[in-house]
Amino acid sequence: MSHRRESGAVPPWVVPEPSPRKRTSQSEIHQEDTQNSRLSNDGRHVPGPETAEEKRKSLASGETHENQRFQSQNQYLHIIGGEIVNNDCMQKANLLIENGKILFVGKRLDVPKNIPTIDASDLLIMPGGIDIGTYIQNDTFDFDENGYASTIKEALLGGTTTLVDTVICPRGRLPVDMLCRQKNRTKNCKLWCNIVYRVGLLEINDAILDQFELLVKQHDVNSFLFFVSGHEETNGSKGISPSGIKRALLKCRQLGALALIRNVAAWSSTDSPVFDSNISSETSEKKTIELAMQLAEVSNCPVVLTSPSNPAAVEETVRFRRQLPPVHVQVTCTPGVLMPTLVNGRQHPSQFLPYLTTGDIMAVSSDQAGTNRPMGSARLGAVGQRLVTVWEAGVPSGWLDPTAFVSVVSANAARYTGLYPYKGRISPGSDADLVLWPSNSLTQPGTGRPIMVLLRGHVMAREGKLADCSTEVGPYVTVDGSPQETNEPQPSGEVLKTQPFPMPVYSAVLATDRLRRRYPTSTGTEAWSMKVLTGELDPCIPTADTVTESEPQGTSLPAVGPVTTVPKPSEPGESFGVRMVHGHRDLHASGFSLSGAQVDDNRPQRSGIRTSQPPGGQSRNPLW
Repeated sequence: MSHRRESGAVPPWVVPEPSPRKRTSQSEIHQEDTQNSRLSNDGRHVPGPETAEEKRKSLASGETHENQRFQSQNQYLHIIGGEIVNNDCMQKANLLIENGKILFVGKRLDVPKNIPTIDASDLLIMPGGIDIGTYIQNDTFDFDENGYASTIKEALLGGTTTLVDTVICPRGRLPVDMLCRQKNRTKNCKLWCNIVYRVGLLEINDAILDQFELLVKQHDVNSFLFFVSGHEETNGSKGISPSGIKRALLKCRQLGALALIRNVAAWSSTDSPVFDSNISSETSEKKTIELAMQLAEVSNCPVVLTSPSNPAAVEETVRFRRQLPPVHVQVTCTPGVLMPTLVNGRQHPSQFLPYLTTGDIMAVSSDQAGTNRPMGSARLGAVGQRLVTVWEAGVPSGWLDPTAFVSVVSANAARYTGLYPYKGRISPGSDADLVLWPSNSLTQPGTGRPIMVLLRGHVMAREGKLADCSTEVGPYVTVDGSPQETNEPQPSGEVLKTQPFPMPVYSAVLATDRLRRRYPTSTGTEAWSMKVLTGELDPCIPTADTVTESEPQGTSLPAVGPVTTVPKPSEPGESFGVRMVHGHRDLHASGFSLSGAQVDDNRPQRSGIRTSQPPGGQSRNPLW
């Protein structure tokens, strides 16, 4: 082979030196500016996109494209000195908000000049609260436009920035008509919070089930509330019967919606005009829980049991959720059950707090019914006192830490409504719905309250009042150290759209479906065993192919006594998920078991070969 190179070729072992950088003189810069400029049709001098002199000044000042991006007409807010609290961590960091979205989170942020700044020293910065269960606008209660706006404003002042409002469909009406009516009625109302719509049903029939798909795909509804009676429908029953709720859960599972179940008796005890209050609450609640567990296991639909009145209900859901395969069921409670109770003049702690600590109760909802403000002790459970009540009941006493508090009042509700992480979390890309909380309330009971509430980066409330110019409390908004006057806040809430199949919920549901399709024998209530999961031994349930034991051949008499059927032994090669080469032990595809069992253990192994050749006889194998 010839190794000759062409004339002028550079050998591969020669490293070329970089050419020296050319220095641009002032005359060349002026000539480049002249070439970049141009004349328009009317004779005006129009400069080029960026002259060389501007480039030189930009490079000399150290500006980058990241800094140049801040020069656009965007609305910024810089929060410094606070401690950010999410459901999984706490960190000391600053926030930069751009147009209602969190842009950066960190300690040393590159921020533009002359932007509003809030000093959040000694304050906790938490995501805005999400109330997963309210019943504010319904025909069952007296609807008033002003009362509706004031109720939503009260929720905002209390630190709640998103409400999940349930539109209850009366008997004989269709849910699509009721939802459209409620949306049109509140179109002109002042929305101080974000609103998510849910549909509540009192009955199930074919006409209502046919509208489920329309509600999910066109009206952005991904959750339904069912009022269950716990027994078959009769003339005196007021809720949905077990047969009806089973059809509804299967439909929700098909469409990727979340099913919420509420006991009729518990709803009757809240002085609601929907049902009569002559139902035994404890008996009906027990039947409702048993029904919900059984149907959730059959349909594999995620279910949320709302507002139980007895801790035994939570224990029952915990037992079903921890079995194998698990039942996807969660529990929500109201703030009122978290406060201590007085029995014979003695104060007793709440029995629901331990379940809130362990995560067995995933969220706390206000269950605000109508626009009437409760009085007395019921005031603690109102929509505006939800965050304060949960904080005072759990955090100073040590039952909850700030991260767990964020989980039960915001993050978990955002997961189950499909809004996470845009809601319920402080991270780049999330909505700037924030609540500033005093950090000294961690150890001082009675001081927990929202100091400041922000909705999409706008200061809406300070110390329980609207953040107008007359409010002289709370952290100030400053520009270069000088206080800035706060504009009067305007209602900026929106109706949020939710999508089906929220993955924080349905990821586990889909995984259970895959396991049930792969291992059809493990659909009982007993725990899954290793032999069922690996498919190494015989299946637990007999197959359709059976073998009948009879008399030996040669006798014509029928078998005496009952005929017993035994399952046909499956061949090792027929075991699903196991690749088998007949005649050999397949060590790669036989699986792993702590017991050391193999798929061909039922076959005897030949430890050696015995030959019949006499000593000194003819043998083709020299080893014999």
